[in-house]
Amino acid sequence: MKRWVALGLILVASCGGGVKSEDETSVVNPEPNIPLECYTDTGIVRYGKAVANPCYVCHTTANTPYANEVEDFHLQFSYSFPESIKRIGNPWLNAIRPDLTLAGIPVPSDQEIMSYIREDNWGLAYQNRGRGDLEYFPDVPPLYTYKNGTYQLINVDGEGFVGDTGWRVFKWKPFPGFFPTNGRIDSTLIRLAEPFRKKNGQWDRETYKKNLAIVECAVKGVKPGDICEGTELGSFTMPSYYEGDASHVKVVTYQYPPGTEFAHPLYYLDPDNPISFKSVRIREMRYMKKLAYAGSSPGGGEEEEGSFFWDKGKVLNLSKNWLMAGFIEDKDGRLRPQTAEEMKFCVSCHGGIGGTVDATFTFWRKVPGAAGWKEQDYNLTDRSIKDWNYSSLEGYWGDKLGALISYVTGEYQLYFSMTAGGDHFRSNKEILNKISKDPEKISFLLSPQDNIITNPALINYLDGNGYIKPDLFLPSPQRALGIDKQYYRVVRAQAFRFGRDVFDGPFGISSGGNSLEKLDKVDSTGVKESGIWSVIKTLLFIR
Repeated sequence: MKRWVALGLILVASCGGGVKSEDETSVVNPEPNIPLECYTDTGIVRYGKAVANPCYVCHTTANTPYANEVEDFHLQFSYSFPESIKRIGNPWLNAIRPDLTLAGIPVPSDQEIMSYIREDNWGLAYQNRGRGDLEYFPDVPPLYTYKNGTYQLINVDGEGFVGDTGWRVFKWKPFPGFFPTNGRIDSTLIRLAEPFRKKNGQWDRETYKKNLAIVECAVKGVKPGDICEGTELGSFTMPSYYEGDASHVKVVTYQYPPGTEFAHPLYYLDPDNPISFKSVRIREMRYMKKLAYAGSSPGGGEEEEGSFFWDKGKVLNLSKNWLMAGFIEDKDGRLRPQTAEEMKFCVSCHGGIGGTVDATFTFWRKVPGAAGWKEQDYNLTDRSIKDWNYSSLEGYWGDKLGALISYVTGEYQLYFSMTAGGDHFRSNKEILNKISKDPEKISFLLSPQDNIITNPALINYLDGNGYIKPDLFLPSPQRALGIDKQYYRVVRAQAFRFGRDVFDGPFGISSGGNSLEKLDKVDSTGVKESGIWSVIKTLLFIR
């Protein structure tokens, strides 16, 4: 791990150099750092006016005062695509025109895809980590096995620890819209640096638990001297420094301490896994390691990757205080390092938008206490995720939303209403009945007199105890296999440069969906003009 830090410091100190993974002339997407979600039609193209604003969940006033978050509130109002993108249109063709990018790649049968996703490609990569192209593959063993027709969770104990590796799985409330039913299903693991795991030079589980609890409260906004509540160790006063052999490391609110690592495997969807709906095979392995505390934010920023470095799938994030690495399937299903262009897809969301905390999307959304120290199961085996709201909602709401905000009791309640559906593209029709008892009554703009905000009795995604039903997160078996098959075709074509986010069919405007295609005449999102512009600042105090 010392090589990671050393190389990271060299890259931070450098200006404009770096390893090139491929000839620049081979790049087909000039701005892979602008993700597919930014190509959503708010309704301005289809209807001439905005009917939804999913942009607010990422583009907001910064969650923290540090450089890992930026003030990008203005991106709710303008598409702000560079001229290079306007000329070519939406470059994520796998989402809108797979007939062009995946032509000649057959759709596998149900049996073929089920057999494929139950094969283990993670174990092989884990065995070969540290060598060749897998030099930077993280030391995390597989979490699932499939034998004799049964899925089992492996290598994880009852408290979420992964053997003696220091890694620990955790369960979190998924970021709005980024649900398995929309194509993404994942696990996340955290590991603090070695001194945080030791006391007097020896491994000490209780010291490690305490330091993890301190980190959890820190990224949720608890300051030293305040009470840290609801941890697995109970409540305690937040210290100014960490404990054990990390007692020299200062606690910084809204930041992970240097050396913190995250591992993030993404899977195929397997409806036959009763533990979590996840496959044995992984689509990707993503990794991050914190290099140093971030300084104060300069205030403002665009989705640009800046100076870029690449080495066997490893890069720096936009704010350059996290190292990142990505591994994805080759055409035969083995994990390989992502190319420079493929890694640029990952860069700007981690340290380049307002809606994260210390460049991350998960740990600050962890289920509180011991219930959160388990494999992410999307409430299939343990109902512990509620539709939490946050104690601070800041920003100008506009007249229409301002009159309704006192009714909002949950983050998802607001997202579904603001988005007029369950995904950024309003293209997942299957989820509508899961959101509302009347799928025509979700949006406060499209059904202003009766919707899930003004009439919470319409809400259909909560059980009698207020927990989110797993059905909200998870697709039907038919939809799950459809998504798996479409992604499998991307793998076979090695067409990741045209996008890795797919539904079970195309969802561009010409296909009846709501993803933009032509961009030459697209400017305003129409959100400000429609009166629904808003921002929710998630200051993390769960209510």
